[in-house]
Amino acid sequence: MVGLGLSGRSGWLRAAAAAIACASVLVLSACDLRLESDPTSFPSPDATTVARNSLADAEAAVLAAATDAGASAEAVAAGAAATARAHIEALGGVYVAYPGATPSPSPSAEPGPNLARAIEAVRTTAADVAATTKDANLAFLARSIDLDWALRELWAARSAAAHAAAADRVAAADATQSSGSPTPDLSASGPAPAALPGDSGDTFFPLADGTTSDGAGFAPQGATGIGVEKLSALALAEDEARFAYETIAALEFDALQDQVLARSRLHAARSDALTSLIASDPRTPLYQLRDANLAEPGSREALERSIEIDLGARYAALLDGASAADAAWLLNAAFDSYARAMATAGFTTAELPTLPGLHVGA
Repeated sequence: MVGLGLSGRSGWLRAAAAAIACASVLVLSACDLRLESDPTSFPSPDATTVARNSLADAEAAVLAAATDAGASAEAVAAGAAATARAHIEALGGVYVAYPGATPSPSPSAEPGPNLARAIEAVRTTAADVAATTKDANLAFLARSIDLDWALRELWAARSAAAHAAAADRVAAADATQSSGSPTPDLSASGPAPAALPGDSGDTFFPLADGTTSDGAGFAPQGATGIGVEKLSALALAEDEARFAYETIAALEFDALQDQVLARSRLHAARSDALTSLIASDPRTPLYQLRDANLAEPGSREALERSIEIDLGARYAALLDGASAADAAWLLNAAFDSYARAMATAGFTTAELPTLPGLHVGA
């Protein structure tokens, strides 16, 4: 066997050292490559998605509050829960970052807001979204959500007032029966109930904080994005309402007749304001009234409700693509019409629109 000489052994050592050095370089190079490579990036939601998610989250808070409201608010809570579900569905659902994960409860989690505060929060969010988003469809949906909650808050107030009045009547009847007096003791019923939006006169759309839009009325105050054809249709519909109420007033008496005539004058003023914005007057002296047996009080009331609900829907539909200035007066006009429908005898919860102006499911 031939042994390696010193020179041969030195060459082998140099080769081994070179190999080790090359391996080290490769390892270090690989390490450098891993350290210097860009971190994995995930797509971030755009502003429209963020706004949509904030509105869906606010609606989810209402749903949670309605679920926890308890038996004392059962009727109102049930309606609020159904409304929140409809809104969440229209928004496309609540975004969940990791659908398969089961979140662990936080020991420091605070209880959610009560139902009234949750509704106020969702209305505030809806107004902010409508005012800031560049997505016209989302702005329309946000305005409709805000209007929907405002109407349901008004209906809850009306329902509470009606229940309180009924309780007062029962108390007065009980007091009369116990005293043996043949006539009710009217003093037992307490003071007359406070007027609510829709009872008389103009009713402005209430913002979430209870204020109203500054300077906004029930028709454009200046330049408007609403086309002449649509303004003409509104003026005609308001004048038709004026004519219908004048006709109904001829069949009513005393205070009820005065109330109907006041409504007729209100619609006449709205029609005049809208007609002043267009070149030609679309109105006619007479109109064909909708199918109604005017000799029957219930039929007259149904006609009044249908007139107001139709006007509310017309104004709410025009919120689609409306500018901020137009949205302010359209919200006033829509809320005013629906509020007057609520104040008309025979109005029921079923007649409250879900997402006014939108054709849900169409």
